[in-house]
Amino acid sequence: MIVRHVVEASNVDDEGYVIDASKIKHGVVRAGKIWDLAGFIDCRTHLNLDFADHRVTECIIASQFCKYALVNVKRDGFVFAQMKNKGYKHYGFVDIDARRIEWMNKCHLK
Repeated sequence: MIVRHVVEASNVDDEGYVIDASKIKHGVVRAGKIWDLAGFIDCRTHLNLDFADHRVTECIIASQFCKYALVNVKRDGFVFAQMKNKGYKHYGFVDIDARRIEWMNKCHLK
């Protein structure tokens, strides 16, 4: 399973760039459709000029954010939207271990 960055087609401009970078999700794509979808990306880790480890650079374009929604494909694979430099900001240092614990606490079912 490969987790991808996914953006809705309505959030891509005519030149193929992501309009609002905070509206990108993680998803699993299979057979040209969204197979599974998670929440929106964390800007502190994905759009942070001070943290390059998991920076979003391109996204698969989906018709909409829902399970089994079609993704844009061409003959040789997926159609990707690109990020503009203005989508990135300086958010500062990221303590990835603390961030992971924070994320796990939010996801923990009680």
